Amino acid sequence: MYRRSLAQLLLNWSVLMLGLITSGLGYLLLQLQLEQFSSGWERRITFELDNLARDVEYHLESDNRYRIESRITERLTDSSVRYLAVLTEAGDQVIFSTRSADLVQGLSYRLSSHSLNTGVREAQIERHQSEFYALFPLRLSLPDDPSVTRSSSPKGWLFAHYDAAQDYDEMLRALVRKIMLVAVLIVVFLVVQSQILRRYVLLPVKRLIHLTTSMMEGKYASISDSRSAKEIAKLEKAFNELSRHLDDTTHRIAHQQALTDAFTSGFPDIGLLVTGTGVINGRFGNPQSRISRLNEDLTGTPFTAWLNLSATETIEKARNQALNTRELVIAEFSHDDLFLESRMVPLEEGTGEENALIWLIRDISEIKRKQQLIEYQANYDPLTDLANRRMALQQLESKICQTQEDGGYSGVLFIDLDHFKNINDSLGHPIGDRLLIEAARRLTDCVRRKDIIARLGGDEFLIILDKAEDTEQQAENMAIALGEQILDAIRQPFSIDINKFHLTASIGIAIFPTSECGANDLIRQADTAMYWAKHQGRSQLCLYNHRMQEETRERLHLFNDLYQAIRDNGFTLVYQPQHNDSGEITGAEALCRWVNNGQSVYPDVFIAAAEETNLILPLGEWVLTHACRTLRQWIKDGSLPASFKRLAVNISPAQFMDPDFEQKLDATLALCDIDSSVLELELTESLFMGDKDLIREKMQRLSAKGFTFALDDFGTGYSSLSYLQKLPINKLKIDRAFVMDIQPGSERASIVDAIIQLGQNLNMDIIAEGVETDQQQDYLQQHGCRQYQGYFFSRPLRDDMFVRYINDNPQ
Repeated sequence: MYRRSLAQLLLNWSVLMLGLITSGLGYLLLQLQLEQFSSGWERRITFELDNLARDVEYHLESDNRYRIESRITERLTDSSVRYLAVLTEAGDQVIFSTRSADLVQGLSYRLSSHSLNTGVREAQIERHQSEFYALFPLRLSLPDDPSVTRSSSPKGWLFAHYDAAQDYDEMLRALVRKIMLVAVLIVVFLVVQSQILRRYVLLPVKRLIHLTTSMMEGKYASISDSRSAKEIAKLEKAFNELSRHLDDTTHRIAHQQALTDAFTSGFPDIGLLVTGTGVINGRFGNPQSRISRLNEDLTGTPFTAWLNLSATETIEKARNQALNTRELVIAEFSHDDLFLESRMVPLEEGTGEENALIWLIRDISEIKRKQQLIEYQANYDPLTDLANRRMALQQLESKICQTQEDGGYSGVLFIDLDHFKNINDSLGHPIGDRLLIEAARRLTDCVRRKDIIARLGGDEFLIILDKAEDTEQQAENMAIALGEQILDAIRQPFSIDINKFHLTASIGIAIFPTSECGANDLIRQADTAMYWAKHQGRSQLCLYNHRMQEETRERLHLFNDLYQAIRDNGFTLVYQPQHNDSGEITGAEALCRWVNNGQSVYPDVFIAAAEETNLILPLGEWVLTHACRTLRQWIKDGSLPASFKRLAVNISPAQFMDPDFEQKLDATLALCDIDSSVLELELTESLFMGDKDLIREKMQRLSAKGFTFALDDFGTGYSSLSYLQKLPINKLKIDRAFVMDIQPGSERASIVDAIIQLGQNLNMDIIAEGVETDQQQDYLQQHGCRQYQGYFFSRPLRDDMFVRYINDNPQ
């Protein structure tokens, strides 16, 4: 079918519009000109004939026929007047005429053919093209008949024929000129219109057509802004977006096809396309399967042809089920010495293959062989080969039922290695795992063959005694004896490679059956007893009793009271002075105190509770803020001596590792208007069990701001000494445990000497805490320690008492 282009349609439309508009305007102009032409000539004819009619009437009254003929003849001098005549009332007789023959022969014009009617006594003018025919009424008064009055005088007509051909032709020529001018204007308009259409419609459309052609060829480009009409611009934008979308979609399809090809080539299973008639129509997946028959070309063969007879029924049943339910059907079957898994997936309807399906075949022989291993791993700990929690719960439930039936008593021991996490974090999990394996071996050596040993997780072990005693006391004695044996075994040094480790364990014991005789309840009781042993100092065992539960509730009350005290600011700060060997006060340590319900709570107790409940963060912020405010007040009042350098504030590991610690510290100093150089941050070695790189970076940033760091309780932790060289630590604090029992030549004195020597070699300040006698100070001073803190100088004081202490000890 022939289709015209848009340009041809626009051209044809322009020509048609030119013709229609020109014709329409020409017709309107013609009608207007003809109306003006007729109107002008009718006024002229009316004027001339009206005057002539009066002259004729006048001369008829005077019977001056000659004058009438003369006047009529004079009118013939006008080239446009073709004929004049005076007619009777009926119009059938000519009285006067410019044509003499009409006086005898009658009027040569037929009035009716010119739409003139003598029956109507009024002036009539009719135009036929360029000729005008006029009929004007007259009074024919004859003088020779005196009986006739003026009112009753006979009537007649003045008939005239005008030829306005010259004016008519001139009018037509003027009309043609106007029509030509209009046509020229229309042509100019259409030309301008065509240029606009070409610029803003045709060219953008051509670009769109070119883009569409490119898209059909797979070339996805875009159209630059053509500054065309709004609608075309929107269309261009839509085409650009479509092109980008198609380009993106094409790349996605190509990428997906590449992934599909790669997946198909690397597919570990075998896939068969089975038609609705049960014939294999294609294969994909692993090209070298362990199933030799599937490496052959099976196209065109029945899908069960390669199966053993024993598996045929199973697979046919699976296929029928998949086709009936239109869902995935999984089945397992044997083939030779292999065990296979069948997955049949029906194809969606409308794919052109009715009742066709994809049959995926996987070799699961290795999986089956590993099921026993999985069962073993489900019940045993893979590291120690001991029973795991799942198996321990099952065995314990069985043992509880047995003792209830037999009426005997037995026990469980919950064992936790003390401080094992420190070893794991500092030396790594491989060393920790080897320690756990050795600990499990020692536990195995301690128990009887039928006793059950389980590793519950981490460094926690559970022993279920197999032997049942007649009385509860006998069962307790048996469990305690085993526990003591285990404690002794764990205390023996562990040798891992060239390293030796000294470990201890805490053991909790629970006897069953009891009123709460469930396995989980029994383990919880033993766990509670174990934690009780830890709180008693570790490396010991505890037998569960109900008092422990009560103290656990008391401990919960302690947590609640601690939370309320933090909300109500129920803490106070005291300050213990720090002296140098000259007796000058060089600083102080801010210490937190808490009086709960009228009783003082030991700091180690509520600090440990705060760390356990994560309340240490708000408590640490409170201590830091109030210590800074007090220091600011001392500085403002001029209460501090010149020798006073810094106020030490303890920072817990959790507080230091808080991501917002630096921001909060800066905000506190800004709020209290004090300099960072007067604040000393005391850290403990347990902090360095965490992310050492993060800790080092944070300490270096704070050190750059002017803060100093003191390492509290140095020598009591388990960290490596290498951090002393890498971290910006300014001061080492010798723990009071080493200072209290200083005796020349003793082990503790040797440790103190080593700490002092280490600090001096690293250019660090050394301060000893817990100094209570002058002998201790003398020893420390003789061995190079120049700063001291302890009851020998002063106990911790309230802020006002601290100022009084300064005033009582002038520098």
